[in-house]
Amino acid sequence: MNPSKELWIAKFFKLSNPSFFSNLSEKSFYEEIRKTGFIYGFTTKSIQPIFHTLDLTSEERTKIVLLEALYGTYIQTVGTHNFKDFTVAAEAFYKKLNEAKTDSYFSFIRFESKKKFASLEKIINQRTTRSVNYFDKTFSPHLSNFLIFTDVLCFKRYLINQNEILTYNKYLENTLAHLVKISFNQKQNKTKYDEKIRQLIDQSLKYSNLEDFDQQLNSLNLTNIKTYYGKAYLYDMALMVLWNDEQIDSKEQLFVKDLQKKLNHSSLAAEKSLLDIKVFIATNKSEIPYFQFSHPIKKLYSHTHKTVSLLINRNKKALTTELLNNKVLMQLLIKTTHSPLTKKEKLQLKNQLVELGKTIPAFTIFLVPGGSLLLPILIKLLPEILPNSFNENK
Repeated sequence: MNPSKELWIAKFFKLSNPSFFSNLSEKSFYEEIRKTGFIYGFTTKSIQPIFHTLDLTSEERTKIVLLEALYGTYIQTVGTHNFKDFTVAAEAFYKKLNEAKTDSYFSFIRFESKKKFASLEKIINQRTTRSVNYFDKTFSPHLSNFLIFTDVLCFKRYLINQNEILTYNKYLENTLAHLVKISFNQKQNKTKYDEKIRQLIDQSLKYSNLEDFDQQLNSLNLTNIKTYYGKAYLYDMALMVLWNDEQIDSKEQLFVKDLQKKLNHSSLAAEKSLLDIKVFIATNKSEIPYFQFSHPIKKLYSHTHKTVSLLINRNKKALTTELLNNKVLMQLLIKTTHSPLTKKEKLQLKNQLVELGKTIPAFTIFLVPGGSLLLPILIKLLPEILPNSFNENK
């Protein structure tokens, strides 16, 4: 399954196991999502084990986990795992959010395509990719995905009460922004990493910015945070702000204790949150973008090298398929020299020639000076440059 190609959602539903979600409690499900890094804005794996072996970028994993989180929330809230009904509900949810008509994540949503799951694929792609400019993403790979779990929180509220979703969406963002502002105020020695996280979270906001709120915990309105999802997520956001220097001092300890009480969050759940973020940052610090401050050219080289390596590893099987298909092409061409082709063989020959026409320019790019830089860019701009066997979703 390749989340960067069309039809990946159809493949997702074929591989996904709905009972995986129905067998989890809301608490357990949230903790499974947190283990992926999705909550922290840097996804390192999927929720379901079946997708763990896929060779994916962090952005592609984020797409999968967002879909898993939405689908799992639907199953747990509605009590059914019909993926067609879920797709209708998810598209209606995002369309409802678009009614706010703000300069937001949701202003892109259109529903003109009739391809299977094309609308939902477009929504998830745009929701997890703030920049459509390849160079901008390469030079500055700090995607603003810190608040993307709000989609899941809002979707759960939408399934319960559709009429209040726009009000709740704005309330949730304002509450998170206010909490982040208060959390930053607790830090005595702010570092360059604190400033980077502050910028990224500010970029993720739709309705406000971090300057709009005061710095007192008692002024934070938590009356509408009622689910485990909401309580745990707000607590995790505060910890993420505090823990990026890998320590929590006495002032910060008092703050998180007061926040736990204000949220009515259990002490065991709070301890688990702290343990999870410690393990996640310790394990992935060298890969998390906001801990990296390298030169832009170095970022470009590193990003391109990873992209080309991923393409080669991912498409080993497809390369073999193309070579085998070309054997069939040769056999058909030889046959035309001494006998006529059947209607089926003529169609097969035509298709093979088209596929070969795609394959040759794709690989001759590597022979051009700078070809390794051009290929990933061209694939972004012209996804059909590669033959059909290179789309494992088909």
